[in-house]
Amino acid sequence: MAKTLSIITLTLNNLEYTKKYIESLYRFTSDFELIIVDNASTDGTVDYLESLRLEKDNVKVIYNEGNKGFSKGNNQGIEIAEGEYIGFLNNDILLYPNWFEKIKEVFDKENAGFVSPRHINPNYNLTNEHTYIEYFEHFKYEKSYEKNFDECVFSCVVTKKEVLEKIGTFDENYSPAFFEDNDIKYRAILAGYGVYVVNTICFFHFGSITSVEHDDNLEQNRAYYYSKYPFAEYLSTIGDENGRLKLSTRHFQNFPLNIVYKLYLFWLKIVKRFKRLGK
Repeated sequence: MAKTLSIITLTLNNLEYTKKYIESLYRFTSDFELIIVDNASTDGTVDYLESLRLEKDNVKVIYNEGNKGFSKGNNQGIEIAEGEYIGFLNNDILLYPNWFEKIKEVFDKENAGFVSPRHINPNYNLTNEHTYIEYFEHFKYEKSYEKNFDECVFSCVVTKKEVLEKIGTFDENYSPAFFEDNDIKYRAILAGYGVYVVNTICFFHFGSITSVEHDDNLEQNRAYYYSKYPFAEYLSTIGDENGRLKLSTRHFQNFPLNIVYKLYLFWLKIVKRFKRLGK
């Protein structure tokens, strides 16, 4: 019998964090299947995942021979996901009680594309992995949930299979990471869906444990993103997002900003090639 929720998690080493995440996931989540895509870990993660797969009847594991990146890895998971809802969760997070139930309430009430809990990070929140639940209980928001493009983050986010069937999966040109989340959220809004953050739940994020290794791809992926969506920086998190985007698209038809970004992206490729030749 298919589970309600398919959770897709990528791993690339950092076994210590993966173990904490798995413990938190099983503590605060029910009726789910876990799909783990390993991007060629070398620190004992593969052995741990294999033991987890044998121990739990709701775990599937895909082992890649190399690092396929965030977009490709998640797309691999989507291909075998059976749930009505699909969650993309990092392996360096901790969850909050009833997190999925609160997210599902938003889907029940709104035409939602992606829904995320509030993000708690020890780099700018005065808490840690042992106190974040108590810490967040003191947070008070005017609304239980709200539209917010920036605060809907893909370290912990849920969508529905039917949404992905309409807007498509992750663009694998973003490699290995960065801006693929903005791209797919943008497409969801263009398709008429809302992008939400839930203010009554949170998740604790240790920080960019894996993606920090790929900072050199940030600017290249940024250029590619704006070559596709030149007006994305003007996306409003309040009001008629879909209407604003359609208006921007109409204005853009006679505006050559996309050409500028495409030239910039081409220039980055040339520079990168010369750097390789110089090594």
